[in-house]
Amino acid sequence: MGSDQTLPEAVEGEVAAARLFTAALLTGNYLAARSVLHAALGDGLVHIYERIVVPALEEVGTLWYENRITVADEHLASAVAQTAVASLYPLIRWPAGDPRAVVGCADPELHTFGARMLADLLALDGWQTTYMGGRISMLGGLADLDLRQVRLVAVSITLEAHMPSARAQIQRVREQAPGAKILAGGRAVAALPDAAQLLGADAVVASLSTAVRLARTWR
Repeated sequence: MGSDQTLPEAVEGEVAAARLFTAALLTGNYLAARSVLHAALGDGLVHIYERIVVPALEEVGTLWYENRITVADEHLASAVAQTAVASLYPLIRWPAGDPRAVVGCADPELHTFGARMLADLLALDGWQTTYMGGRISMLGGLADLDLRQVRLVAVSITLEAHMPSARAQIQRVREQAPGAKILAGGRAVAALPDAAQLLGADAVVASLSTAVRLARTWR
């Protein structure tokens, strides 16, 4: 008997959805990708991100790393995933946000989707979220943002080569928003011992849901 047959029905459904979503990304099939996510909307956005989107993107990343797909294939998959996720936004009831959170990536990080998903989940959890993409270092240039009101800054770091840049950014954030807690995450730091100390962050997390739960304690 195969291992898949021994899984609980709910887990089987999650695995099947992730596989269907992965196949849609790899073939550039936006309609199929959107259909998978819309079918799972009743399970909540955390479920969609952690059980479908993240596993699919990890599989795409593995295929690229093993030279089984091209960079163009990887970029197409990411674009389809982000467009499919964006199609969910009008269907979600977003609460009024407070306090302020800023989410972005280490410069010059181009892998910004993880930060985007965290910004979404924080907004859904009641934060007033400003998503900076890969340009969190522009904090000081946001004339309409009172940095004294920022309670949380989250930095995503995908590539190890961007660790020094991330540390420098975190130091600038400490100076510009001294009252903010700083959270770091991403592939480069999730399993790295003493990552919080190395970066000067208050904490490092390995998953989106963990980040949301920890942030809740800092509100």
